Amino acid sequence: MFEVLVTSLTFVFIIIIAYTLKKIKVLKKSDANILATIIMNVTLPCALITSANGITLDITIFILISVGILSNVAMIMIGYLFSRKEKPVMKGAYMINVSGYNIGNFILPFVQCFFPGMGVAYLCSFDIGNALMGLGITYALADHVASGENHFDIKEVLKKLFSSIPFDVYLLIFIMAIFQIQFPSFVLSMADTIGAGNSFLAMMMIGLMLEIKISPRESHHVFKVLILRILGMIVIGSLVFFVLPLPLLAKEILMMACCAPLSTVSAVFTQRIGYNGDMAATANSLSIILSIIIMVVLLLIFI
Repeated sequence: MFEVLVTSLTFVFIIIIAYTLKKIKVLKKSDANILATIIMNVTLPCALITSANGITLDITIFILISVGILSNVAMIMIGYLFSRKEKPVMKGAYMINVSGYNIGNFILPFVQCFFPGMGVAYLCSFDIGNALMGLGITYALADHVASGENHFDIKEVLKKLFSSIPFDVYLLIFIMAIFQIQFPSFVLSMADTIGAGNSFLAMMMIGLMLEIKISPRESHHVFKVLILRILGMIVIGSLVFFVLPLPLLAKEILMMACCAPLSTVSAVFTQRIGYNGDMAATANSLSIILSIIIMVVLLLIFI
């Protein structure tokens, strides 16, 4: 229990440091974009290579990938249904922000600390399905709804997916697992050194992005998104734990994944479909605070 609290408080402390540096104008909120670029293109891929190298494909892995896809599909549908009376752009915004999970920049650091090995492999399996949806398909569906267009551009979806280096790394690891190939030791050594900075940079980025700014006009949308995510988390988590035929560790990892905050790209994709308010950014920040509390509680229960 003491180790859980110390590690969790360390992560929180890093977030507070970044937030404080932003407030005293040593760093800027826009610096989070620089950190995000480094994380997504350098440290996160290296952390994935180190953590998921040599995973063995079995039925559990495929179930976890399926859960990553289906949980997103379910939340997209919920977001659409509960915003059916809103304008098309707002419907698209709900679809993006109610679904999607920030795994690599939030959950992965916790799992690396407390569940190395198979725990990380299980989390990465879930994130393959999550990334498939969150980095392309969800945005394409939301943009389709927001614009009222009747076409669905599969080429654009594939372009977004394969332009994401973490997704490409997931795909490479998955293919290597099929043929039972592992990365050479010197690659793992370099990846381990670079990937070691991922947790710190991820928490710094979260601290810089943290911004609680709710206009009265949008406050009900923010809280509606968060309530839908919490309800979805409870339902999906319950199904995972009590229904799916999975090892206990896999169930615990899935429950942690379901408690992740909004995806890092949610605010960006929300803007791209034509929504210009603060709902996405505010919901993202509040979801981070909620997720930190829930994660600490889950870790105290699981460990």
